[in-house]
Order: sequence, then structure tokens, then C-alpha cells
Amino acid sequence: MEQAPIQSIIEKPLFTPNYLNMEYVFSKIVDFAQPVISFLTDPHTWTVTGIVSMLLSIIFFSNYYFFFSPNGGNSTLWYGEIDHEIHKALQKQNERERVANPRWHYIQTLIESPNESDWRVAIIEADSMMEEMLKEKGLSGNSVSELLESAKESGYRSIQDAWDGHLVRNQIAHQGSDFPVSQVEGRRVIKMFQNFFEELRVI
Repeated sequence: MEQAPIQSIIEKPLFTPNYLNMEYVFSKIVDFAQPVISFLTDPHTWTVTGIVSMLLSIIFFSNYYFFFSPNGGNSTLWYGEIDHEIHKALQKQNERERVANPRWHYIQTLIESPNESDWRVAIIEADSMMEEMLKEKGLSGNSVSELLESAKESGYRSIQDAWDGHLVRNQIAHQGSDFPVSQVEGRRVIKMFQNFFEELRVI
């Protein structure tokens, strides 16, 4: 009487192994891949993709051209930066030339000499250098005094130093060795010329 239920339990599997069935697994993979394959094989998809790629390429190259190309949209800024760097380099070169002015270096060598005669020559040479510099600046005048008058009208701040240095030079030229010049006094006079030369930007 009890063998029938037992036999039905034995003959009926405990579970159906669908997930272990390879055919079932592949069918699920196909079901999942089918929409992807359909999307990739759809001509409309590639049309849209081509349009989007083209637009992105245009945007990319436009930005590159605008921001990085010397001939692009910011070429004015780019060339402006180059002009600025060139201007700075020229300023530095002029500065080096001013500092390395050979004539001024010679005058400084004379004023530091142990010989009194060299101190006088230094002052005379500085006055001669001032005359040439004023003429190069386009100031009018046949003498240093006339040139200094023109420079005074031009508003140079150190014009009084130039005048004082020139007056000492005149005393040396007119009185010669009878006009006493110490090295300290000579350095003071050369410093006055220096103040004016620096304002003229020649040293």
C-alpha cells in the first residue's frame, strides 16, 4: 500500500536543472546579445555615430586652432606676448650696455687713481661726455652751457647736478693746477655727473 507514494517520489526529480542546461545558458546569452547586435547592425546607428563624431572633431580642432595656433583666434594675444618678451630682452640688453659703458668705466678708473692729475682728467672727461650725450638727445646749443639751458627747459630733475659739475670743470680748465682738487671732491663731482647720466639713461 505504501510502495506507490515512495515510487512516485523516486521517479520524480527533486528539481529541474535548467541553469545547468547549456542550451538554456546559450539561449539566455543570445537573448541578451540580440538587442546589442541589432543596435550595432542598424544603419541608423552608424549614421548618428558618424554625425556625432564629426561634430566632436570640429569642436576639438576649432578649440585647438583658437587656443594654440599662432594664426588662430588669439593670434593677437600670442604675438603680443612675443612682442612683450622681445621688448624685455631689448631692455635688458640696453641695461647691460648702459652699465658697461666703456667711457664711463674709464672715467671711474681715473677718479679712483692715486694721481691728482687723473682726478682732474676724470672731471673734464665727464663734462665732455655730458656734452656729447646732450647733443645725441637732440638738444640745441653750441656750448655745454647752452645745452644745459635746453635740458633745463626739458624738465630734467638732475639738471642742477649737471650745472655744478660743469662749473667745477670750468674752474679746472681755467685755473689748471692752481685749482685744488682732492679725491673726495673729485668723487663728489663725478657723482653729480653720474646722477645726470642715470637720468639720461646713458649709464
